[in-house]
Amino acid sequence: MMDALQHRGKDSAGIAIYNKSPSASDEYILRLFTQDVIGAASQVSTAIAKAGGDIRSIQLNHVNGFGFDRYLIKTRKENLEEIVHEINSTKVSRVLSVGRSMEIIKDVCTVEELDKRFKISNLNGTHGIGHVRFSTESKVDLFHAHPFQSFNYPDIAVVHNGQITNYYKTRDKLERRGHKFETENDSELIVHYVADKLENGSDLEEALSESVKDLDGPFSYIISTSDAIGVAKDKLGLRPALVMESDEIFAIASEEVALRTLEHIGTIRNLKPGEVLTWRK
Repeated sequence: MMDALQHRGKDSAGIAIYNKSPSASDEYILRLFTQDVIGAASQVSTAIAKAGGDIRSIQLNHVNGFGFDRYLIKTRKENLEEIVHEINSTKVSRVLSVGRSMEIIKDVCTVEELDKRFKISNLNGTHGIGHVRFSTESKVDLFHAHPFQSFNYPDIAVVHNGQITNYYKTRDKLERRGHKFETENDSELIVHYVADKLENGSDLEEALSESVKDLDGPFSYIISTSDAIGVAKDKLGLRPALVMESDEIFAIASEEVALRTLEHIGTIRNLKPGEVLTWRK
């Protein structure tokens, strides 16, 4: 599906994929981007331990002179923010994703290159989201590539097409509520907005409906959690979002061509302006 949408942008490509959570309730998967320098792994291990984490396993993956490493750690949820801070403070490594069941894999490359580097086609999972990017506002680098997540709320990720024109006003409100932003990309705002709603008792459909009312500008976005996926379209319907639905599959894309690549018989339709849909596993 992503390959069929490659023409929409070649700045970066990425996925968030979901699988079974680790057996222990206090185990988390970290994906890190690490410089290939002597002692980097030791610095990361020390940072995790300092913040109250216990490393269970490490997979070191070197790609083009950098490490895209996978750590399984045991820690309390309230320690995650400090663990991310300590790792990022090493200056040799930076956290890409934190999740119980979710892993984010992304890079500044095409879909074909992403697949070759990380063997995306060989991965298994229950559900996932993906994105190819054409940058219109924020910088082009690995950390501004989609999907985005909030490290305060593991297992929530978003991919987004459009602009949030009341970004600064909404970001200020969320920061006052304790949300910490990692980038200047307006797509990250959506994760924090939805996570804030979920933390305060809304279900996913309610959170998405509220976002259509509160967020201004042309947008459509797909958001995923450990057991659900949702899609929302701006109230004026200025950005495309199509869904395919049958008894066997739910799929969402910005163009019909991506849905047709599935070679699956199902109903395809455009979302209406302001419409939201959610599916639960």
